[in-house]
Parts: sequence; C-alpha cells; structure tokens
Amino acid sequence: MTTDTAAPPLPRYRHEDPGTPLRDVLRVIRRSWLIIVAAVVAGLLAGWLLTVFLPERYETETKVLVDPVVAVEATRSLSQASALVADRVETFAALAQTPAVLDPAIDAIDADVSSTELVDNVSAEVIPRTSIINITVEAGTPTNAAELANAIAASLITQIEGDGAAATPVSLTGTVVEAPEIPDELASPLLLLNLLAGLAVGLLVAFLVIVFRQALSAGTRGR
Repeated sequence: MTTDTAAPPLPRYRHEDPGTPLRDVLRVIRRSWLIIVAAVVAGLLAGWLLTVFLPERYETETKVLVDPVVAVEATRSLSQASALVADRVETFAALAQTPAVLDPAIDAIDADVSSTELVDNVSAEVIPRTSIINITVEAGTPTNAAELANAIAASLITQIEGDGAAATPVSLTGTVVEAPEIPDELASPLLLLNLLAGLAVGLLVAFLVIVFRQALSAGTRGR
C-alpha cells in the first residue's frame, strides 16, 4: 500500500506595482505646480527688468591689414618682410587695447571717455592664417561705436607704421580693409536672451526647492 504525499503548496507572493519613475515625477510636478509657476514668473520678470535697466550697447567691427613695405633695391628681403609681419601682427593686436592706441583715438574724436574705461569695450584679434587684425568696439550709441572704431584703426596704423620705420629696408604699413558700419541693432541687452536666461534660472530654483521639500518630507516620514 502506497501513500501519496502531496507537495506543499507554493507560497503566494503579492505583486506590488512600484510605479514608474515618470509617474512619480508627474505626481510631484502636479503637487508643486505653484512653486514652478512662481519661480518661472520671477525669473522672466528678472530677465525683463535686466533688459530695461541695463544701458544700451552697440557693436561694430573694423579690419586692419598689416603689410610689409620692401624697398625696390632690397627685393631679396621678401622672406624677411613676411617673417617681420608674422612676428609683429599679434603684438599689434594686443597694442590696440592699450593707452598708446586708445588715448590718441579718444583725442581725435574728442570722446568723453578715458582709455581705462574704453579698454573694456574694445577687443582685437588676428584672423587665423592672415595678417588682418579684427577690431571690435562697443559704445552707447551707433555713431559713437563707428567713430571710435575708425579712430582706433587710424591710431593703430600710426603705431604700425612708426614701429616698422626702424626696420629698413623692410618696413610695415597698415590698411583698413573693412571700414566700420554704423550698427542698426543692439548688441546688448537682448530681451529674448535675458528672458531665456531668466526662465532657466527660474526652473533651476524651482527644481532645487522641490528636491529640498521632497527630502524634508521623506525625512519627516522616516521618524
């Protein structure tokens, strides 16, 4: 006689849906919508106020070509001339942002600004693989920006030609190859850019506040 031994019943596990991360995020957003709206509105308002109260700035550019001048009887010095330009052009670009160039430019147009103030609104750099110096100037009005750029280019050319005069039979000259235009659009402040920055800051603040509240809430429940 055999006895059937029944297998013990398998334990039943209750399946719990842990929920999806996206669902949790949406739930937190729904609960914190007032914080998000307040932070975004504050950020946009800050961007708008920044645009209103910052001074208007206009920007223009001019380009100066640095070229060698070789005496007719010294045609063998062509390689020396090219080397001289390559060696000096970076120096001249840096010189455009110094009082040696800015002070004469200010005096030429009788501008109501000092070189120490103007230097923050002037940049100069050599266009790669060329001997062209690109000068960028900012000012409070379109006309002032163009006048300053013209005067700075002329003052720089004076420095270039005076510097190269001692290098005879090879000397240097500068030529304006692109005159500055009177800008018709603001360089700063830009409303759209400031609003986007304000929006980004507002969303970041809202995120940090929500994370802090969630952490504080979780710590309270764990006690």
